[in-house]
Amino acid sequence: MDIVEKHKSNETLHIPALRKKWQILTFQIISTFSLLVIMFRMNEIYGSCTDEFILAAEGSQYWCPAYEHTRGLIWLSNSNNLLIPNFLLGIGQTGISSFSGPLILCILATFGRSYLLLKSDKIQNDIKKITLIILATWILLPFLFSWFYSMAFNGIELPFKHYDSLLAPLSFMFELIFLGIVFAPVMAGMMGIWGLSRKLITWAMGYFLLVIGVHALLTFEDISGAFDLGLQSLPSQIGESTMLGGLISPLAYDLLEISILLLIFLESGLAAITHLEYAMSLPEGSKNDIEYIKQFNNVINSHLIHFFVIVFLVAFTTALALEFDDLLVSFVGFMQGTQWSGQVKESLELQMTYGKVISASLFMLVIAGMRYVVPWQRIIGIIESNLNNLRS
Repeated sequence: MDIVEKHKSNETLHIPALRKKWQILTFQIISTFSLLVIMFRMNEIYGSCTDEFILAAEGSQYWCPAYEHTRGLIWLSNSNNLLIPNFLLGIGQTGISSFSGPLILCILATFGRSYLLLKSDKIQNDIKKITLIILATWILLPFLFSWFYSMAFNGIELPFKHYDSLLAPLSFMFELIFLGIVFAPVMAGMMGIWGLSRKLITWAMGYFLLVIGVHALLTFEDISGAFDLGLQSLPSQIGESTMLGGLISPLAYDLLEISILLLIFLESGLAAITHLEYAMSLPEGSKNDIEYIKQFNNVINSHLIHFFVIVFLVAFTTALALEFDDLLVSFVGFMQGTQWSGQVKESLELQMTYGKVISASLFMLVIAGMRYVVPWQRIIGIIESNLNNLRS
């Protein structure tokens, strides 16, 4: 008993100790893993150009605003030599290997920012000033040297013909922009997760949603018919349900996977920050109190269990919502057994994507209405009490 009490007394609610707790690390690792999987899956779904657009281009001289970084960098390298090495850009590599170099840069940037945040404000400002001075020197010094050197031999002249000295820094900026199309949210998300920044996590989440929304807008039939940017549009029909025992179609599964991954990334990343902020707000004297430590452990353990349960229920409920039209028509056909139900089930309107959205919205309304009928609080309380009994 004394050993147990001694072990508990060694625990503390100070931030350096809490950042090493396995529960906090679990939230952060889950959030980081889901962030990387989001990047891979969005690259597969939103990262290709149409075959017609590729055939219309000459060789590799093409680029479309897809969620893919190497295509733009290859297009840029055809006119200028790239300053960043190809192995760090992923050029000439396929599959996951093309992401390894940029991910290394993101990880180094995350560690650099986390290390910088541990320093004093004076050191941070000094590092920022030195970085700006180096950048300004790199941009202006070659330009000024070329201009003054030419005037030394040719006399006074305007600097217009020496602007090509500014192209190297400008090319470097374009390389970072093409990398940032894919890896800006990844770097921001990593910095938010491990640097404990809500703003960066929500920014990365918003960026992913913006990419999905812009892709849907630019591939809309009326807009793509007016001007073709070469983006690969998703099928207008959701497809047959052939996965998970006929519960969901492959296209709906891909979209559901991205939405659930976004939910996991946001919730797990913010969960770690929320618990650390709670511990930080406690009075200094209570951070070594055994009762406060026990309460904190109970809260974070319950949050971890709720997290997995809620994510599973959201995924399952959304899959049911996407199949609500089939379930409803099948139910009507079972009750009446008429030919009408089969004709309705085979109608094009129900098979189109907007038909699925309408039926899913109806299902969500039904589920939301059950909140006022089913005593969910009592049911959840019974489940939690049984889980606590099992753990004890």
